[in-house]
Amino acid sequence: MAKSEAVSTTIALSVDNGSSHIKGIYDTLENAFIFPNVVSQPVGERFLLTEQGNPLDFLDVRITSPAITSEQYRHVYVGNLAIGDEGVVHEIVGDKAAQKKAQRPETMVTLLTGAAYAVAHKHEADIRAGVKRIKAHVYLGTGLPISEIAKFRAEFAAKITSGVHSVTFVTTPVYKGVTVELEFSLPVDIGIDDVSGVYDIEATSNSPLSHKGFGIADVGGVDMDIAFFRPGLELDQRHSVGTKIHLNDALESIRNEVNAEGEELIASTAELTDMLVHKEYEIYAEGKVVFDMTNLVNRHMRILAEKVLKSARNAWKHVRYANEFWFIGGGAIVLQPWIEKLNAELGLPIRFDAAEYSQFRNARGTFLLLSHALETLPQAAAAAEPEVEPVAAETKDGKDAD
Repeated sequence: MAKSEAVSTTIALSVDNGSSHIKGIYDTLENAFIFPNVVSQPVGERFLLTEQGNPLDFLDVRITSPAITSEQYRHVYVGNLAIGDEGVVHEIVGDKAAQKKAQRPETMVTLLTGAAYAVAHKHEADIRAGVKRIKAHVYLGTGLPISEIAKFRAEFAAKITSGVHSVTFVTTPVYKGVTVELEFSLPVDIGIDDVSGVYDIEATSNSPLSHKGFGIADVGGVDMDIAFFRPGLELDQRHSVGTKIHLNDALESIRNEVNAEGEELIASTAELTDMLVHKEYEIYAEGKVVFDMTNLVNRHMRILAEKVLKSARNAWKHVRYANEFWFIGGGAIVLQPWIEKLNAELGLPIRFDAAEYSQFRNARGTFLLLSHALETLPQAAAAAEPEVEPVAAETKDGKDAD
């Protein structure tokens, strides 16, 4: 009987499933990854021109999961590979943004894809040596927006821990043909997105927050979570609130106006987000500037910045002990210039997180909490040494080969 080898492993993983980008960290803070929150259902067959390339840029996966019942999400492109695809493309805009994060099928698709990537990346040497199957127990930390946490925490946790989820990389370079079987546990339950980021700021900032009373807003592509903390990092549940700002929809409007010039100059809101983060307002084609977005971006972002600042102030004015207010998250990086310009007239004690950390704050904070929880679980504190076991090779119809 033909044999192939399988690896059994454990991994500690935090995932911030943002509406613009998925951010993940596994085993140590240095092992971080990010990819756009874009999913597409491919049309036809994809042919690789080369077996080289970063696997993260070519996430082509087949998923079998008790948490995903729709056939349309069985075979998908995820992240950069999905951007500009000719199939059915899902971004978290419009109707998708109106849905609950805990209930969108894309949330589970990207979570499972991110977890499978982390496991495969951890065992890339084994894969290059011929391993085609990895069985992983994942100690997961992840979160939901404030507006969803009370009602949907149990439902979301049940989906994640519902059994074994299988992810097979189809044409992904390096990982092609590799199947990762995932089983999850949640040592820190489902966290609150905004709150998680505070713990990382406290751990890494030159001016710790624990002795202060403050507010903090996590600005995402759809939601903005506003949380308040009393001195000692005591969460004020009464005044903390979640609201929708629909940053992604504003970006989609900008993208549509740019593309109305007759060419698809910007393929997705995720691509536009990266351009705005890096302040790349000029669009080139054939080496020449074909569109300058400066005025267009200023118009839309000022309106949105006014909305965000108004929401923050409406919550803040009722909290007497909060002497300063922070903005974190990918959306905060995008909106910072416009919020700062508005605040120049107000003079409020508003702080912005460092750009190099802001987008990863929730993933980092969740990872710190997860690591602390795992210290009380000796069997999980360190990833187990990979165990190689013989597994019967399968034929194309799924039966064992004799």
